[in-house]
Amino acid sequence: MVGVDLSGDQLRLARQRAGPPGAVLVAADASALPFADSSFDAVVSVLTHTDLDHPEAAFAEAARVLRRGGRLSYVGTHPCFITPFVERRSAGAHLLHPGYRQRGWHHAGPGFGAGIRPRVGVHHLPLADLIGVALATGLTLTRLEEPGDDDYPFLIALQLQR
Repeated sequence: MVGVDLSGDQLRLARQRAGPPGAVLVAADASALPFADSSFDAVVSVLTHTDLDHPEAAFAEAARVLRRGGRLSYVGTHPCFITPFVERRSAGAHLLHPGYRQRGWHHAGPGFGAGIRPRVGVHHLPLADLIGVALATGLTLTRLEEPGDDDYPFLIALQLQR
């Protein structure tokens, strides 16, 4: 098992939480992985597309390091319901605001709370763009889910295969 993160702080936390014996933690950019082609049977990425300047490069790298028959599993925030433009309400319908098709970095909007997101921002991709980024890798989409029971899904999950 290999874990990759660009953040030294995140890698330090991962080391403290001590994953499985033999796990390797690597400081690397997801858009330029330091691994040979076809190195892995599986790649898992969780909650990353909104934090990357070039999510298409990260998806392409994940595809590059997969062996034939390998799978990429991606889980991220749902682009339709968790964006700078969706005001999530604890009760009743969420409120949609203009801007859904504005791809790119955003640091403000009605969908931002008071947490860390206004400080670090969010890289928003509309749903079709996120799926397009995944399919542009040449991998085959084998499964798409919106996990959870909420009417407005918080997450989207993609499984792709080489």
